This record gives sequence, structure tokens and C-alpha cells, in this order.
Amino acid sequence: MSYGRDCVAKSGRNIPVVTMVHALKPMIFSEVEPLSDAIVVGYGVSDAAYFDVLTGRFEPQGLLPMQQPKDMITVEKQLEDVPRDMVCYTDSEGHSYDFAYGLNWKGVIKDARTAKYQVPVIRG
Repeated sequence: MSYGRDCVAKSGRNIPVVTMVHALKPMIFSEVEPLSDAIVVGYGVSDAAYFDVLTGRFEPQGLLPMQQPKDMITVEKQLEDVPRDMVCYTDSEGHSYDFAYGLNWKGVIKDARTAKYQVPVIRG
């Protein structure tokens, strides 16, 4: 059980566990998601930005800047010089943590940015 889940259990209340991740590089979300009710990921954002999203003051709008691997086997097989070549983590809701994936309050973000990035990978 996670530290967050332990604290909730001790409180006797039904409190959602939100995991905030300050990310710099890809990570393996299969180790985090089962312990979380929600995950908020930021690449170079301030703590205030996390809390603005968590409190509903600001709607999430970011997209993943890189693929998130399914597991360590995927990481070990990935070729450093080949873009978007890994099997991405798929969460319990069926969302694939691929390049340019993101959620807002309405669901999966589909806008001009995601349309621009949904192109075949150029292989040299």
C-alpha cells in the first residue's frame, strides 16, 4: 500500500489519492497508477500550477512531450535514435500514454495541437 493510501485509511474518510509527478524524462506509470485515483504530471511547472489544476482554478491543457513506456522491458528494447518506437503504457481507463496525449476536464484533448502531432513517424 502507498503512503498516501495509508494516510487515507487511517483518516477513516473517503479521500481521493492524487499523485503529482514532477517529470524530467519518461517514467513507468504502471508502478504509480494502481496506487492513485488521479495523476497530474508536469514537466517544469511550478507547485502553484499543480494546485491551480487540482483546485479547479485552471483546466489542464498539457500534452505529454514524450512517450511513457509500458514497463522496463520496453525501456531496455527502445532504440535511442528511433523516434516513437516504444510500446506505451495503457492505463486502467484504456488511455495510451503516447506522445501528445493529454486530458482536460472534458476528457482526452483533441485540438489543433494533437491533430498536428498525429502523423506517421518519419524513419530514416
